[in-house]
Amino acid sequence: MQESSLNRKCKSWAERQIFSKTSVPPETPFFIRLDGWKFKELSESFNLEKPFDEKFAGCLVSSGKAIFEKGFDPTLVYVASDELSILFFNSLPFRGRVEKLDSVMAGLISSAFTLNFKKFFKKNNVVAFDSRIIVVVNNDKIIEYLAWRQMNTWRNHNNAYAYWVLRKLGHKPSEISKKLKGLKTEELHEMMFRHGVNLSTTLAWQRRGILIFKKPVPRKAGSQFVTRWKITENWKLPVFTSKHGVELIKQILEWHAQNCNN
Repeated sequence: MQESSLNRKCKSWAERQIFSKTSVPPETPFFIRLDGWKFKELSESFNLEKPFDEKFAGCLVSSGKAIFEKGFDPTLVYVASDELSILFFNSLPFRGRVEKLDSVMAGLISSAFTLNFKKFFKKNNVVAFDSRIIVVVNNDKIIEYLAWRQMNTWRNHNNAYAYWVLRKLGHKPSEISKKLKGLKTEELHEMMFRHGVNLSTTLAWQRRGILIFKKPVPRKAGSQFVTRWKITENWKLPVFTSKHGVELIKQILEWHAQNCNN
């Protein structure tokens, strides 16, 4: 085969790569959201604490910290249920190539969680995460996105407690589905309160999720103070739509901008 003919065929194959040129626009903030694949089966197979397992949450947090530790520069990582939302504000890994972002982040979190699961539970298990990208255009949209995921966390929290309280009372899954179908939040809260569970006073990380971010820590070096950036976990989050919640997110954004300018 002549070299020119071979080159044409090679170019043809390169052009058949689907979505290889799809990219996040430059200077555009975005989230990468990763969801655990078949984590319900994982929970049941390893008999994790119901409805929430703190060690399992620790696995997710440790996996989220791996993003920072492997040289990426996310602004924050929001962890809740079986998902992680990673915000990139002032950095654009892989020049924003969507296929690269999705595949590398899903692979990194999957491998990190697999190793952390063995560390936390002393058991081997292979896990996988899917990945998608959500573009946000400004600080307001960042807060709006986080509030949306936190609201979803709150709904999952309520349903999880209701499901497992009724399971412990001996109800079958099909019966539970009928009992919970169409219930408003207030009605579900009343039902749980009758069974001794106040959904408004459960652990904050179960209701509102966990944030990972870098925080400046001043340290004395000789006669001067220097700033060190520490990966920080916040397991007692406010509601993101509250004044305190908005201030926290804006503070993290300011810290990240400050770190980028150093």
